[in-house]
Amino acid sequence: DRRELGFDSRNIALNILMTVDQEGGYANLITPRELRKAKLEPRDSAFVTELVYGTIRKRSLYDAIIESAAARKLMKIDPLPLNILRLTAHQLLTLETAPHAAVDTAVRLAVKNKHGSASGFVNAVARRISEKSMREWVHNLTQILEPIDALSIKFAHPRWIVESYLARLGNLEEVERELIANNVNPLTTAVVYPGDEWSRSTLEASQSALWSASCRYVEGNPELLPEIRSGAAGIQDQGSFLVAQALARVPTETSSDGLWLDMCAGPGGKAALLDRWARQSGNAFLGLEISEHRAALINRVSRSVVVADGAQPPIRVGGAIKILLDAPCSGSGVAGRHPDAKWLRRDEDIPALARTQRYLLKALWPLLKPGGRFVFSVTHPCFNSSRGLRRVAEEEDHDGQIIDVYSIKISSYAT
Repeated sequence: DRRELGFDSRNIALNILMTVDQEGGYANLITPRELRKAKLEPRDSAFVTELVYGTIRKRSLYDAIIESAAARKLMKIDPLPLNILRLTAHQLLTLETAPHAAVDTAVRLAVKNKHGSASGFVNAVARRISEKSMREWVHNLTQILEPIDALSIKFAHPRWIVESYLARLGNLEEVERELIANNVNPLTTAVVYPGDEWSRSTLEASQSALWSASCRYVEGNPELLPEIRSGAAGIQDQGSFLVAQALARVPTETSSDGLWLDMCAGPGGKAALLDRWARQSGNAFLGLEISEHRAALINRVSRSVVVADGAQPPIRVGGAIKILLDAPCSGSGVAGRHPDAKWLRRDEDIPALARTQRYLLKALWPLLKPGGRFVFSVTHPCFNSSRGLRRVAEEEDHDGQIIDVYSIKISSYAT
């Protein structure tokens, strides 16, 4: 019956949360994999996805609430009961599930997953969480804090990300708007690859996306779409699509024939687009991916990706007319789509990432043919590293020209 299906969905969500914790993996990769195994109805798949993403999105807030309700530090709570309580807090405080149902489910989850000895603890803490609304919990936790710490708790972002936004934006009101936007559950976007078209059934079951006719907003499990199954389309943010499109559209000041390079091709969305756009324009394409596993996954959508280190590329000097470097970064700029990105990096990781970005830029710049185009892409809220990279580019090529991306018409692209 529906009640047992609801419990099964919550148990699947719990197992995904545990896997994300234990493997240090990405929810956007683990969730579809587990949904395929479960073979749920579309609305149950959507519910599992909301439970997983919603719980991860507000994890630090839920952790603060759990610590207060349990009167003990998180490190004193075993991983499984902790994730049950995170899941329960999300249901109680954000989804506003009836308290008796959420608490009962929490206890059943503990027993189901061989933690019956923790069921009393889970029951007591879940009941305490249910005694206050989200507004009351946030007020209690933040009333004596400094503004940055209060925003960090209220909107579930690490303090360093809040500080990065403040350094860039200059006032707390704009910072708050950014944090709110990061916590909005975004629509899932599917992209049909150049040379293919959406089927009538997909067009009828989806909505037009804001920025491109190639993109569609889809509900439920997007991997059920025939275009996804056949490799004619993929799941991709519109921002990612537009980065690839910017490189494809920007004119060069050299021969229009030549090699297009994607230097960090994983997870493969941009490579799939650039491979097809390059061929349509009579050019060759090559993607480099240092991870053999990720390169194998990309081969489903592009046969032009090889295992190689972007820092030591097998390309001759001046051998490319267009280069994309989607560089390693914090990923925190796409926290809306990938909420676990907020928790996978720490403030102390950023200097090392910035050094890697500069190293890659210096290594790759000589590969660009004079008059060619180089697109550097990161998803990070702080502009300081970008300014530093601009200086590196100017040092590498004193005659180089910085192009305003807004001058490139990338709002639509015929497939």
